[in-house]
Amino acid sequence: MTSSNKSNRKKEQNQNQFSICNRSTHSKEYPYLSDLSQLLHTMSTIQLQSLCTLQEMLLAKSFWEAANYGGSIERCKNRLTELYGENWDEYVKLKEHFTSLKYYYIWSLLLSHRQHWNENKK
Repeated sequence: MTSSNKSNRKKEQNQNQFSICNRSTHSKEYPYLSDLSQLLHTMSTIQLQSLCTLQEMLLAKSFWEAANYGGSIERCKNRLTELYGENWDEYVKLKEHFTSLKYYYIWSLLLSHRQHWNENKK
């Protein structure tokens, strides 16, 4: 509540603003999305895999394979050799061109979370 004292009014107006950590619990569209994302990023790939349903796992794996040379490290290395030559490891790192499956599991679980909230609104 703003006071009648003009010198304190500016400070008190800013007092009730939400901080970054409070946003996720007060989001109207997808509650707890930020908190869930932070939690999932701390988990191992095996733990994430155990949380996924079969459909979520298949979705994550298919997108991972599509983005990562069919899931083959050898194909990735061959492509890097084509692009940069035999000494490609001097110019780029393999991690930059071959992403872990973990991030696709996280993406799939977050997508599922949003879908459940959309269905709940109906």
